[in-house]
Amino acid sequence: MDDVRQPQTAPEGAARVADHCDVSLSDPRTFVTGPPHAAFDLLRAAAPVAWQDERAVALRASEASSGVPAPPSPGFWAVTGHELVHRLSREPGLFSSYLGGVQMFTADEITLAGLRLMMLTMDPPEHSRLRKIVSPAFMPKAIGALRTSIARHARDLADDIAGAGTIDLVTTVSKELPTRVLAELLGMPEADRHLIVKWSDAMIGFEDAELAGDPMAAVAMFSEAIEYGKEVAADRRGRPTADIMSVIANTEIDGERLTDDEFCMFWILLVIAGNETTRNSLSGAVIALQEQGLWTELARDPGLLATGTDELVRHVTPVMQFRRTATRDTELAGQRIRAGDKVVLWYSAANRDPSVFADPHRLDLRRDPNPHLAFGIGPHFCLGSRLAKLEISIMLTELLTRFPRLRIDGDVRRITSSFIAGVEHLPVTL
Repeated sequence: MDDVRQPQTAPEGAARVADHCDVSLSDPRTFVTGPPHAAFDLLRAAAPVAWQDERAVALRASEASSGVPAPPSPGFWAVTGHELVHRLSREPGLFSSYLGGVQMFTADEITLAGLRLMMLTMDPPEHSRLRKIVSPAFMPKAIGALRTSIARHARDLADDIAGAGTIDLVTTVSKELPTRVLAELLGMPEADRHLIVKWSDAMIGFEDAELAGDPMAAVAMFSEAIEYGKEVAADRRGRPTADIMSVIANTEIDGERLTDDEFCMFWILLVIAGNETTRNSLSGAVIALQEQGLWTELARDPGLLATGTDELVRHVTPVMQFRRTATRDTELAGQRIRAGDKVVLWYSAANRDPSVFADPHRLDLRRDPNPHLAFGIGPHFCLGSRLAKLEISIMLTELLTRFPRLRIDGDVRRITSSFIAGVEHLPVTL
């Protein structure tokens, strides 16, 4: 499969994104006001599989890191329908995470070789073998045991902001809760937990750095996080503890432990994935509840979060897309997909598909069933989904109970990213 190469020309006669809407899904600036749902609606109805020409980038973060030019890429297929995203996610043999990685951009071979050490960028059976190492830490019993500590963190954060008037909810709450929970889970000392935010902000903000001409910022943070991970590996192998990193460092697969590089990629995955989804779901949930006038209703009946948490995650969809690569020629929705073509699965679009969700743009806290794809589906279904939903539910309950008249008071600022529906600044008056 490694010999499959991305075609260097756009497909002839393909349905194109540009034929149906005036946005570029390859440009992170398209998303600075949130996902382009009006464009997704048009594409889903007329061309649920459509070709997007790719924007040129002066210097990618991957190039700055490896020193090797990124291969040229003419574009990718944008998949926006729920049924298609659901189906493709469950066909890793045809739509591979390993072949070209899961990022939208096309990486050079050095960068790609490193990314392929990460579970997120593996296909079964390799992915399944590594997933078994960490899955026990995210089973219902293990996550349930964290409820008391999560509730304590939520109360402490609410105490810290009480009486403060107007605050930035991102820096005081949305970033803080998952950081504290994750630091405990990973066995990081309290003095180091600020590093999680530092690393995550830089690595998730790589597109913004590329636009600003400073991709080395993301590279530097990636290197710093890797070096820290190596120290963690050495420490846990020398002095095993009860945390998840000790399990990962010392578990053997077919008689061999993970190499330092493999361990560090696990470390990076847990640091980023364990933080970003919860952080931006919390911020996005507050924005959605305020915009749709539901904060007061939910404050009167926080029990609605039993179904409302999943609905909020659907509505926000913090991870907007992941890329797959076609391993052989095939056809999707009448479009001829070539071996090596990039295929980008847009969860933000799939989660607003009217064929699956009645009145999809409305936040319906009683929506049930709710087959959203915000945590993915299939082999790569998010291991931390239970933890994320527990954190979101507990923190929102605390905010709703303590601050029932909370309101947005100022301009919301989002990060420049086609990958994460991230909120950088959320001013609220308590």
